[in-house]
Amino acid sequence: MGLRTRLRVEDSTPSTSAPPNGASTSAPIVTVRETSVRGVRGIRDAEAPQVHLSHGRALVQELVSAPSPQPTTSNFGAVIDAAPPEVSPSKHAYKRQRTFERWEKLLPELVKPYTELLCDTESLRNPASMVFFGECCQCCRHSRQLTVDVVRFNKFERISLWASDCNPAAHQLIRSGLFPCAPVHPTLAVDILMLDFVTRLFLRVSPNCTAWCGTLEDYLRSQGHKLVGQDPLRRRFGNALQWFNSLQAITVKHVKTILEETRAQSHNDSAPGPQVNSPTSDNTVTTPRENTTSSDFGPMQNASADFDMGFSDDQQIGEGSSHKRPHSSDHMEHMGTDRDKPPPNRPSEYLRARCPVCFGGKFDRNNKRLKWTDVIVCLDANFTQRHRTSKRDPGRKHPDSFFLDEDEVQEVESRVNRARDKPNAAKKAKTSDSQDDDLIEPGMRVSRAVLDGCGNSFTAAQESVAKVVASGYDVTGLMAILCRHDHPLFVVNMTTPGERQHYAIALLEKLFKHLPDFVEVGLLYDIACHLERSCFNWGFLEDYMDRLTFAISVFHAFGHQWACQVVYHPRKCLGFGLSDGEGAERLWNSIQRLIAYTRVAGYHLRLYTLDSQLHFGNQESLLRMGTWIRRKLRLSSEKRSEHVKILEDCGIDMTVLREQWKKQVSTQTQPLPSQSKNKGKHAVKECIRLHESLSILKKKMKMLEDTIISTDAAVYKIVAARVDLPKVVDDYNKATDKLRKKEALLGVGEKTQLRRLINNTYIQKSANARALKCRLRQRLQAHKFEFGRLERCYRKKRNDQRLDDHTNNSVKRRDPGIQQLAQKYNKLVGEMRDLIITRKAPRNAVAPDTIDTKNLFSLDVDDAIWQDIGLTYDEGPSDEPPPWLADENIRKGIRSMLEVDRCDEEDERLGVEMRSLQEWFKEKWEVVERKLEETGTWPM
Repeated sequence: MGLRTRLRVEDSTPSTSAPPNGASTSAPIVTVRETSVRGVRGIRDAEAPQVHLSHGRALVQELVSAPSPQPTTSNFGAVIDAAPPEVSPSKHAYKRQRTFERWEKLLPELVKPYTELLCDTESLRNPASMVFFGECCQCCRHSRQLTVDVVRFNKFERISLWASDCNPAAHQLIRSGLFPCAPVHPTLAVDILMLDFVTRLFLRVSPNCTAWCGTLEDYLRSQGHKLVGQDPLRRRFGNALQWFNSLQAITVKHVKTILEETRAQSHNDSAPGPQVNSPTSDNTVTTPRENTTSSDFGPMQNASADFDMGFSDDQQIGEGSSHKRPHSSDHMEHMGTDRDKPPPNRPSEYLRARCPVCFGGKFDRNNKRLKWTDVIVCLDANFTQRHRTSKRDPGRKHPDSFFLDEDEVQEVESRVNRARDKPNAAKKAKTSDSQDDDLIEPGMRVSRAVLDGCGNSFTAAQESVAKVVASGYDVTGLMAILCRHDHPLFVVNMTTPGERQHYAIALLEKLFKHLPDFVEVGLLYDIACHLERSCFNWGFLEDYMDRLTFAISVFHAFGHQWACQVVYHPRKCLGFGLSDGEGAERLWNSIQRLIAYTRVAGYHLRLYTLDSQLHFGNQESLLRMGTWIRRKLRLSSEKRSEHVKILEDCGIDMTVLREQWKKQVSTQTQPLPSQSKNKGKHAVKECIRLHESLSILKKKMKMLEDTIISTDAAVYKIVAARVDLPKVVDDYNKATDKLRKKEALLGVGEKTQLRRLINNTYIQKSANARALKCRLRQRLQAHKFEFGRLERCYRKKRNDQRLDDHTNNSVKRRDPGIQQLAQKYNKLVGEMRDLIITRKAPRNAVAPDTIDTKNLFSLDVDDAIWQDIGLTYDEGPSDEPPPWLADENIRKGIRSMLEVDRCDEEDERLGVEMRSLQEWFKEKWEVVERKLEETGTWPM
């Protein structure tokens, strides 16, 4: 900011007294300070001496009565009187900040001349007339003649104009179809046609102003135009392009604001008071123009800071309808409305602008549009979109940004960390027995061992594992939440080297704040099982869990355990249709050309570039949405026809197939036994417990028999005894059979021998071997089911082939783990045989057969994997394998049944989406028509 100097001058009037100890006198002091020219204007009237410096600065003398011990502050917040700080902003940074502030102040004033230019030239189809002021303005004190270089597609020219306070240079240039490189005194102006062309080009290629300006200079020189200077275009052209893009975004926001006011006015005119909805009507107030609302106009959407939750379209809820207000004061603070108003009955205007297909239709609180989830979203992270640490550029923010604020993300992170620091009562309540065996945690649908296996398979599930080197980067990646049409809804900057869960939680909370409290959401995420587990364990998203369904994206589903696939695979759970959840991958692929550019660009420039690219992608996708829906309908019809034919060939009723599928899910998601040093002890204690139960049942039978044959007993007691006796006898027989089998397994026949077997080594190894074999058998069955998709497909489309290749790699990646499990089992069997040889095993103990690891995956009928000699714990006789496992027709029918169900869901959802798109477009068009009727022109 410049150094502060002081000049002390003695006054002509002598001082009456001198301060002691050589202290400074109280004589007036002439202070010289550096300030801006704007700060000097108030002093000019006092005719204070001034010295003008460069860059709009000046030295000013001030007469003060005494030195002030406190430092003063300039207009820009810099300390002047005190010693200069150790680190002061550079000349370039200061100039850039001043230019930024001037542009921010000027751009709203340029909206009107820019829209007038678009109207006069019919969206730049006709050439603009060159209108400049050629004389000095007499009414303004600050008038200056400027010489401006003009760059066009086909020529380079130089013009002169007079700029003043009442006719700024920027206004004159905009009306003439030119855009200035500086806000006040530009030296270069660029044809708006060229800037618009470059803007659209840079949305399709990586932005490169240097290459464009170099090409343009060479092109103009080849035509004989002379460009003076070492760098005649690049810097000034880049400034013009940057702020022209900002002007376009602000103009779009201005138009949207006018259309929103028109929609609100239309609603107020047609609906003076709240109305009660009928169960079959839409939950928004209807108007003669059919529920009008504003939508996006142009490539940008409404700013998130100014969104309207749709309260103006809501009605009061009728009697008997339940209302559950989600989350907290954040929600109400974000909505910015009175708590007495009814909750919104449709998504916010922000979401309706992001994807009209998902959020643009009618939402009914009493009658849902679909039987399953109302909307489907996907979530994913990307660690290639990083940003190098550097000094931040001025805070230029897109008026309709996708990005969550840093403060909002940090608040969620601190809340997540506080929740995890609290003691978990559910985990402390587990007994030692439950810690030994596998179990299903509260709220979950698969066991703990399955979730742990999925967590070990995915790096994203391990938050402490770094997926990128964070050194030298202030942003390590991006995480986005998208709808099923690949439209990004919200994006967050990741600043940690790993994929932390608080980013996903922040995005989901943000989404639910923009949705009514009755809309259900289906989430597709690579590690959805672990995210749901964390939500139940730590209470995340507790206000929204009843409206949130988790599933795994198709491409990553085969990396999970089979039991997890049975529950979370989108082709096997209700409500997801044919959605694959890989929209984020397609988004990262579409912006991969920006990786090198955004990595070294300024922090806020990077965000602005990404916002513009995301808006462009949404607009392009929306233009192709009709083709997308038609293609999805055709693919769904083809898939249904194929699987309906398979169902007809199987000849099995759908009711039977659905019942078998339920049994398969129930069986394959049961917790499996695990190894433990207390396994044998528990088996012996179980036998002792059964002996005690038999004694109790035997006494109860004797008591009931005595009551029946007693002559003194009351009639009601005799009748009750006759009713209870058959059940007690049946329980006694079942307990007896169970005890005999367990005693036979342990090799004992008397209760007195059980006490000596509690710590027997053979019993422990036998129980652990059975647990290992049960797990191994389940893993092999899952391996067979996973390869079933690959074995039954011959003629495949390209996308199917890619998915099959990924499935093959994911399944084979688990083969070493299965072989290691078999080797561990064989080692236990060898130790059991050694104990039998050394007579340390119970009498009549038989060691099981080892498993051939070379033919482990063949699964023949007579393989040792199916034989349980020496390990059988079954309570009853060996049953035949269930039809869903043994009958190939049943298995084939279940697969086809699930595919047909998903096709039906997809067709129903596509029908709703088509209606939503039509309703949104009709609503948008009626608002524009109403504005045209009012003004006779476009809403500019």
